[in-house]
Amino acid sequence: MKRFLIVLTAILTTGFFAGCGGSAKTVNLPAGISGDIAVLSLGADTSNLNQDQIALLNQTLNWMDRDILQILKRTGFQPSRIEADNDFAGNGYLLKIAITDHKMIPKGARMLGGMMAGADRLEAHYDLVDANSRTVLSWDDTQASTRGGTYCAQTLNRNAAERVAAYLGES
Repeated sequence: MKRFLIVLTAILTTGFFAGCGGSAKTVNLPAGISGDIAVLSLGADTSNLNQDQIALLNQTLNWMDRDILQILKRTGFQPSRIEADNDFAGNGYLLKIAITDHKMIPKGARMLGGMMAGADRLEAHYDLVDANSRTVLSWDDTQASTRGGTYCAQTLNRNAAERVAAYLGES
């Protein structure tokens, strides 16, 4: 019986520290393709939100802006953040990100209500613009999760990097 408990404990401990579900899928930019990409975050419509909701959304969007640059860099791009369309120098590509719909649950409500508080949700519209100012790829993506807005943002960012890398690999 004692031997069984030791083996069971070892298996559970190994499983806990090793994790489940395998490793995260990584995407790399195909060789020979220019990785210059500018990122323009267009934000979200906050006209129907109160000040607390705006602050929570802005916190998530600021985190999302920093994270997309890191994910693009890991994918093989040389990303840069710009503040306006006019700042795009026409080198490489421009990725425009606009949040079209959102729902952010305050952390206090999530602590009290748990999953019953609902899921955070981010919906984004993306445009990939080439050096000639033509939109070459356009798509919408949605992510919802009870893990929080930053989890939604990170998933959207990974999806965007994968889609852009796949598009550039095909063209």
